[in-house]
Amino acid sequence: MSDEDIMFADWDKIILKNARSRDSKELGNIIAVDDDNIILNQDNIEFKIPKSYVDGYRGNAVFLGLNGKDIKYYQF
Repeated sequence: MSDEDIMFADWDKIILKNARSRDSKELGNIIAVDDDNIILNQDNIEFKIPKSYVDGYRGNAVFLGLNGKDIKYYQF
């Protein structure tokens, strides 16, 4: 089991937390988690971000390893 698996053994803990990019931009709220992705909602637009981009979380913020401008590639 990798450190990431241990750190995020319960992915449901990050639902309803705010996601932030590596350049500190607010990306929206995490509304769901599936097997491979987290689902973000930003102004009624949804994004499916691979779990591999989750760097960690603290309090109500989840930190993602992608730049704010790159979120557009994950819209669905």
